[in-house]
Amino acid sequence: MSEEFDLSGCPVLPAHPTGELREQLADVRYIFTDLDATMLAPGSCALSDNEGNPSTELLETVVALKRAGIEIIPCSGRNRAMLQEDARILGFNSYIGEMGGLLMLDLKAGKWEYFTADMPYDPACGLTPHQVIERADVCQQIIDRWPERIEYHNDMSTGYKHREVTIGMRGEVDDAEAQAMLDEAGLGLVWANNGFLTHISMPTTLDLDKIGAARPYIVMPSGLDKGKGIERFCELRGIDRAQTLAIGDSESDFLMAPHVGTFVCVENALKDPAAPALIAGNDNVYVARGKIVDGWMYMARAVLAARA
Repeated sequence: MSEEFDLSGCPVLPAHPTGELREQLADVRYIFTDLDATMLAPGSCALSDNEGNPSTELLETVVALKRAGIEIIPCSGRNRAMLQEDARILGFNSYIGEMGGLLMLDLKAGKWEYFTADMPYDPACGLTPHQVIERADVCQQIIDRWPERIEYHNDMSTGYKHREVTIGMRGEVDDAEAQAMLDEAGLGLVWANNGFLTHISMPTTLDLDKIGAARPYIVMPSGLDKGKGIERFCELRGIDRAQTLAIGDSESDFLMAPHVGTFVCVENALKDPAAPALIAGNDNVYVARGKIVDGWMYMARAVLAARA
């Protein structure tokens, strides 16, 4: 974690907000958060710091937010099986999975729904949205086009078949060409870059020496993204946008910014090529000091300081 980022010229989130920003953060009741490379330490761990040392700081921060009456809502590309366990262990009652496609509104009550944005979907068809996409066979065509460079994402070894709305992939390929292949399939699908992988779960078919740093990708319905998922979630839950904050590290997270009251980037988000446009195009964006979990905790403490 030696990489340093130049924060000069960035709208840095103050540790002790004042004025209008303090009032804005004091109203936050809901934090929508990305998980990997944002809230969780490398390896998707909640009990270590960025260097892998044992730490309970994140859990203590989560408890402090809950005591303050702030609901933490994971907003992730992860599937239901993974998020259900995350929520159970960390005590969350809601989450948004599969890049906005799965809205868990109330875990205890079992209240949830699919959200497919611009993709026509009739639940009466007997297939999940994932199965509808899979039948087009375009994902296998992409794998055949780049052998050992792209594969289905096995979601921490739980398997890609556990997905219900999107299809997860991982590797390193030409984004424009992959999108062109999806366009040719005629289903209105999008090739979404979901940041950078900090861990490759086994087994894998990837030639890691050949591709270098792998990225997670999501094949998803047109119009679907984390921001639209949050918008629909808030509509169903009756949540005021002014009471929301979102935090993330990658281009797919940046799409949350227009749909929340405040958006925060952890420092490592600045390596994403889309970061300058995010900051220039949205007046509600701030950069937290600290990479990954350090930045997440910095954000949380700033929110709590605004309420003090």
